Amino acid sequence: MKYFLLIIVFLSCSLHTEAQTTKYFKHLVFRETPFSKTEGRIPLTEREVQNVNHYKLHYDSLNSLTLVEYKYNQSLIELNRSGILDGKRALAPKTQIRYTENTETRLFFDVNNKPTTNGMGVFKEVYSYNKKGKRVGLKFYDKNDKPINNSWNIFEYTWKHINNNSVLETRKDEKGVPVTMRPYYKFYNVLYKFNDKGLLLSMNNVDNKLKLINDETGIATDKATYDKNKNFINFKFINAENEPVVGSFLGTAGGFATYDKNGNCLKYGTVGLDGNYKISKRSNDAYSKYKFDSIGNLIERSNYDIDNKIQIRNGVISVRYIYNKDNPVQHLKTELHHTKPNKKVEDSILKNFNTQIGKDKLVEDLNQLLETLKEHPSQFEFIGKDSYEKLVNSQRDKLKDSMSVTEFYQITSPIVASLGCLHTRIVDTRFFRTPQKYWLPLIVWFDNEKMYAVNNCVENIEMNTGSEILEINGIPSSEIFKTLKSTISADAYNQSFYRGDLNVNFLYYYHSYFGFDSEYKIKFKPYNSEKIITTSFLIDEPAPNYKVEINNKPRLSIEINNKSKTAIIKIKNFNYFPRGRENIGFFKEKIDTYMKQIKDENISKVAFDLRGNRGGNSECTNHILSYIVDKEINFYENNDLNKRRNRTIAIKPKTKDNISNANIYMLTDGRCASATAQMLAVVKHNKLATIVGEETGGTYSTHPGRGTSALKNTKLGLQIGTERESVNVPKLEFDKGIIPDKEIKLQLFDIINDDAPLLNYILKK
Repeated sequence: MKYFLLIIVFLSCSLHTEAQTTKYFKHLVFRETPFSKTEGRIPLTEREVQNVNHYKLHYDSLNSLTLVEYKYNQSLIELNRSGILDGKRALAPKTQIRYTENTETRLFFDVNNKPTTNGMGVFKEVYSYNKKGKRVGLKFYDKNDKPINNSWNIFEYTWKHINNNSVLETRKDEKGVPVTMRPYYKFYNVLYKFNDKGLLLSMNNVDNKLKLINDETGIATDKATYDKNKNFINFKFINAENEPVVGSFLGTAGGFATYDKNGNCLKYGTVGLDGNYKISKRSNDAYSKYKFDSIGNLIERSNYDIDNKIQIRNGVISVRYIYNKDNPVQHLKTELHHTKPNKKVEDSILKNFNTQIGKDKLVEDLNQLLETLKEHPSQFEFIGKDSYEKLVNSQRDKLKDSMSVTEFYQITSPIVASLGCLHTRIVDTRFFRTPQKYWLPLIVWFDNEKMYAVNNCVENIEMNTGSEILEINGIPSSEIFKTLKSTISADAYNQSFYRGDLNVNFLYYYHSYFGFDSEYKIKFKPYNSEKIITTSFLIDEPAPNYKVEINNKPRLSIEINNKSKTAIIKIKNFNYFPRGRENIGFFKEKIDTYMKQIKDENISKVAFDLRGNRGGNSECTNHILSYIVDKEINFYENNDLNKRRNRTIAIKPKTKDNISNANIYMLTDGRCASATAQMLAVVKHNKLATIVGEETGGTYSTHPGRGTSALKNTKLGLQIGTERESVNVPKLEFDKGIIPDKEIKLQLFDIINDDAPLLNYILKK
């Protein structure tokens, strides 16, 4: 009989074959209900998992999960080393999963690979499935295979599928009595709603007719948000009337979490209705901070109140976890730190930014600057000499006995910008050496003089995409916009360039003029709301990882839409530095490859996406033009300057892979300038393509720049324009950008809805 039972077990387990695929992840996606599948976030390669903590997930040939292990090298390790908000609550260092036709059984093992209970005190979990292969139930058992309640007093989950993305959950204890989702979370009938990727969007407390009802604390819905890495970043509580409310076991209006690039939760906080900190009734603090080592071990945690003061609990202000440096698998000890809290330490970086320089040295630098500007071949092309001298005298009068470099920049940058020359500019290079945690935590979008947040890095969950920023540190946004415009060098004072460059380089311009602060106070209105909220951001918080995506965008790429037979070639700039030094040959080879691909795949539409491209080397632009002309054209004006520079005046068409017979588009915005604008001028004059988008920030004529000596005492960098350079487009206006054939201005609602109106226009043509 025993032999017969073993055969049955063997055949049952064989319904799912052994692991066929192994995947590695830094973390697991947060799970609120055991109905949600166990899946990873922050993927790793097999090479990357060497010597870092990681989850190893095995899948069988049916892509069913069969094994979950948390490991360092080849050793199993404790799950708590990964910090909080991983979907690990019902797992163990090793979780083994076996399937029959209609069940899924999970068994748990400790770091020594011995049977154990999971984080919920359960020895075995058994899921049941319906005939369609969907989970419909779950029961828990002890090591003797007897029914047992988990640590939330639940023995059995039952799930009813309402539609593809919604499930109704009920629970019972071992005696068959209905219980809430947690002893302290009083939702009974819970309608879970998921997105198409299986991420939980909301948990909803409902009656038998699926109508929302408030629990005893006055909330009906717990709504969740995730970032692109599947990190759980915030949640809000809503009542049955669809109003934000304070409630739940936390006694707050919601909460948030911030992460580093490895998916480690650095901070977890709770907030009130205004999105600012509110003390949690459960933990009696406003937020917790966590630190991790390079391996991925949680090494420190501490708690804070709404005033950002560290909490003292039984004399302890922080807990630290010490691991063996030679053998990181081994946890040596846990230290309770009792050092005196809230000791104010002067920030050395902010101190250096505020270092004062004497007036005699400032005058010396101002004179050096004014002498350098005299070298410009057309110094008074866009500003009269009298107006220029009046501006200089006005700014000179603002010099004090001593000033910081930032204050000196405030005086000198409008003088430099007054020349109306894109390539004549003054630069505070200290910004690029300043750690990101000191930066204002915003990426913004300007529409006229109004400023909008296009992402939320301030940890206030009320600041959604599209929130209007009203003030920063007490200065109105309209004033910030006007002030920063006065510091930006733009050809012919091009208004389109001001907006386009600020939308990309706002952080540089802001900090160069206003400096850095230990705290940023931001007043804003949430999108589609008239409620005005003031929030704060401290520089000692974890630095938001918001610049990575911008900086890591490829400089040169191609996307093929086979359905519409369209190729989209994105070119970030024409100063091509793929490996730290200019490599124009590499750029040309890439373009050659793209043109061949377009011809081979019989692509009928080609769009060059030049948005944000401030220019660069004309060899790059001319190489592109050679593929889209069908006859020889003149690029530069045929004048003595270009002859002296030995420039090729004419552009001849490529005979191989020429795409001049395709429908060609150029996508533009206000940041297109210098060589980019000159190429577009030639395109427009010769009708080589349809230009779509916004007026460019550059004109057909510009003064190429050259570097000069930095200012002696303040070390501000300088660049000065050289002799004017114009392309052969006699009918275009001298003081305007290149006007598109089809004007489409990117709007705020396009950003909010993640829409791409320019690309949509091309694809539909």
